[in-house]
Amino acid sequence: MEHTERVITEEQTIHPNDYERASNSYLMAIVAVIVGLPLPIINIIASLMYYLGSLKSSYFVRWHCIQAILAQTIMIPFNSLAWGWTLAVILDKKEPTLYYSIYLFGVILFNIVEFFAVIITASKVGKGENVRWFLIANITDMLCSKKNKDPYRIY
Repeated sequence: MEHTERVITEEQTIHPNDYERASNSYLMAIVAVIVGLPLPIINIIASLMYYLGSLKSSYFVRWHCIQAILAQTIMIPFNSLAWGWTLAVILDKKEPTLYYSIYLFGVILFNIVEFFAVIITASKVGKGENVRWFLIANITDMLCSKKNKDPYRIY
């Protein structure tokens, strides 16, 4: 689900604090899962709020914030469908079907894989590795402006 790529050149030196801030963008999703588990949209709202707070950060931090948001965005349709289907089963007081059980198992498995991928990514980014998720990284490259918005950058 992820691959590591070291493409940072000498002129793009990253401040050590940026590693921690970029790592925190992934951890926001973990905290949001703990707080807002029943509502899948809570995860993306927390990630968006962290990104908005990091708009003037370095390219590295902004890039990882956007990648974390995209990772959460991919999960929203699956989690929302599972949540809605579960509510329908509970409110209609029907026995869950085989399709429901298979889908729920798949969504839970997908969430577990994504949960551990986010933790591993946060750990690697915190140590200074540039982790690029498959397919998501290419979209992130297109969305993230390379213009340096860091007001504290020393030229």
